[in-house]
Amino acid sequence: MRKISIFLIIVLLIQVVPATATADSNYTPQAEALKQLELFRGTGTGFELDRVATRAELAVMTVRLLGKEAQALKINPWHPFTDVPAWASPHVGFLFQTGITKGITDTLYGSNQNAESVHYATFVLRALGYSDDAGDFSWDKSLDKMVSLGILTSGQASTFSTRGLRGYVVAISHMSLFANLKGSDKTLLEKLYIQDQAVSYDQLKAASAIDSRISMFSNVFGVPKPYPAGNVLNAEEVFAKASSAVFKIEVKVFEDTDYGSGSGFFITSDGIAVTNYHVITEMSSANIITTDGRTYPVEGVLAIDYIADLAIIKVKGSNFPYLEVGDPAALRVAQRIYCIGSPYGLDNTISDGLVSNPDRVIDGYRYIQISAPIAPGSSGGALLNEYGQVVGVTTAGYDQGSVNLAVYITDLADMYRFPNKRTVKYLEAHSHFCAIPVPDTIYTRIESSSNKPVQTMEDYTSMYGTIKSASDVHYYALDVKSAAEMLISLTSNVSNSVGLKFEVSDPSGKVILKSRHYSGDIFSLATGYGPAEGLYTVRIYVDSKGEDWTNVDYELFWMYHEPYEVSGDYWQFTEFEPNDTPEYANYIPDFFDYVATISSKNDIDYYTFTLTARYQYVAFTMTDYEGSVLNAEVLDSNYKSVGKFVYDIEYGTDIFSAQLQAGTYYIKISAKSTSIDWDGDIYWLSGWYQS
Repeated sequence: MRKISIFLIIVLLIQVVPATATADSNYTPQAEALKQLELFRGTGTGFELDRVATRAELAVMTVRLLGKEAQALKINPWHPFTDVPAWASPHVGFLFQTGITKGITDTLYGSNQNAESVHYATFVLRALGYSDDAGDFSWDKSLDKMVSLGILTSGQASTFSTRGLRGYVVAISHMSLFANLKGSDKTLLEKLYIQDQAVSYDQLKAASAIDSRISMFSNVFGVPKPYPAGNVLNAEEVFAKASSAVFKIEVKVFEDTDYGSGSGFFITSDGIAVTNYHVITEMSSANIITTDGRTYPVEGVLAIDYIADLAIIKVKGSNFPYLEVGDPAALRVAQRIYCIGSPYGLDNTISDGLVSNPDRVIDGYRYIQISAPIAPGSSGGALLNEYGQVVGVTTAGYDQGSVNLAVYITDLADMYRFPNKRTVKYLEAHSHFCAIPVPDTIYTRIESSSNKPVQTMEDYTSMYGTIKSASDVHYYALDVKSAAEMLISLTSNVSNSVGLKFEVSDPSGKVILKSRHYSGDIFSLATGYGPAEGLYTVRIYVDSKGEDWTNVDYELFWMYHEPYEVSGDYWQFTEFEPNDTPEYANYIPDFFDYVATISSKNDIDYYTFTLTARYQYVAFTMTDYEGSVLNAEVLDSNYKSVGKFVYDIEYGTDIFSAQLQAGTYYIKISAKSTSIDWDGDIYWLSGWYQS
């Protein structure tokens, strides 16, 4: 089942609205947009934007902007102020309890006093995570701080500083929606929509229809726009309007091996784009080529839906042309549509046809059936209506004929959004374990000073937590139902968190696997074998590498499955991180293949396996070179050699075969020849035991 995640990584360019003479004439549209989002309401006589707000009104406006009014009204938090009217008391209490407001004395809030814009700017900055107590800004210079953050222009700050008009409050509220939270690339509006779910899809759709900035934001969520005014466009006009926003995507495995190509298109100007999930899964890198012939790297993956076959990716760059989302629900049978993509790698190709069925259900999932031709390489391309709006993502066809399918563009709303941007390498590593982290259950850490787990996770779940200092250590319990092979993944919002580590202990307390973050990676991943059912413990900690370990967010994901001899499932791994010491060796389950690389003549890769009894263990390594070019041997738990791989001429592989006692073993692989260029050369490793 697909779920809407509470997170998405997105950065929007700030556009500022110039301030002129009166608040009412300038900021009524912004007030209307905020009203549609239920973040501003006005009074019984309208918005009253030209009237100075009171401090009590500022409290109400702040709580509404944060999407917390329902919560404040429900719990009616305590505050010490005696001059707060009943209609504002829950709001003042909420702000007081969360440290956003303080009052003019210990017992007076100054509810009826005229407010100044610096007061509201102070509230909003605190809500964004900035602290005047910690020296981030001073309350009397809060407007200047907003200028430095790009929320306001210096001209707006100068105008707003004169009075605390309700219109100025509306302007600050509207502009702050697109401001990033402190230390994050998440915007306030994103937090309201994704994390807090204080803004609904329908509210976002209504606000998008009247506000261009909110419309730009909502494009990422597949929120459709009405048909633009004017007549429908012909094929030439559709192509001229939309083609520059569509690109070819070239994907590789192991950085330098061509795999194939597909299509995609931008939905924001700062590089957020859509393609099919199957285009990028299992790939180690990808580049896009725009219609002007320029190449840009894919920085990462923001969201996936492997059922709908959709992916939202981030392309490095800015000022890209992008497509406006249209409404696929408005499509009619026999309506003309257009496809732009890169069939067979031929970029910038347009085809046209008709809507054969706007709601074709196949295997329980709905598609747009079209007659426009598509072909291999068209995957991820744009399906456009007669106004040049994107209404679908071209996905599949039958026998390359006139029966072709596209996914609804509005399905973007239902995608699993990664808490932080994921690298393509991350997707590749997890996909080879058949475990892309779209968890069945998402937990939030319960704070505890205990050095024992206070929360237990089930299979295929995620836990979100925060490391608050270098000495902060977190524990979780994993509920394993039987002896199993498992995968644990730890992803952080720090791209160079070399010192972030985790280890897993079995029910007896023995550490069975561990992993660490590597330079430049956002995640670490480990696979291991759990010898018995019971509660396994995960310990998350950091070492002293000099990073700022204050408020480092992480996501812990885990899943397990029965071993091959029980499940009969055969999978293939790709080496996902350096493993040049036995301590961090990658676990190799029975009958699994590893596809990996030796990146230099000095590179060493370690793998580990466990035997539960005395077995005949067989393993092999193979490269594309003729002859034996790898040094490979098996080590015992004390890292002493128990035998080397021997080259078999008949099969062209290095083979190990020996009777081994029960226990943990390691496979060490390195380059044998210094004459071969070992820059990313691929090898295959597999192992299994026989009774």
